[in-house]
Amino acid sequence: MARDDDDILSPDDEISWLALEAGTKVLSQDGRLVGHVTHVLGDIEEDIFDGIGVRHGLIGQIMLPRSAVGTITRAAVHLTVPEAEVGQVAKVYAEERIFRAQQSGRKLRWGREEDDERF
Repeated sequence: MARDDDDILSPDDEISWLALEAGTKVLSQDGRLVGHVTHVLGDIEEDIFDGIGVRHGLIGQIMLPRSAVGTITRAAVHLTVPEAEVGQVAKVYAEERIFRAQQSGRKLRWGREEDDERF
């Protein structure tokens, strides 16, 4: 019987940005919960990762650039900045291409924003 990838990978194994799931925890460099992933910014065709959208408890929806993202595991996105600096690196993003993560169960489906006039 073939094994599912979920049986092989542990929660601490690094994954690609393309494998991120909506709701994945986002942890600061000092290990504090910053929020949860809402979407990923990047270009699938060119395999360019630009950052993540995060639902933050105090600030609301924020965008974190890839420079603030350290490692991505199945369990969490680990940032390179401490919790106190998250607000300073968070910004509104205006990328050429934004691929929205749409939930299908807990898995993400990637697709271009059809209503976005930048395409």
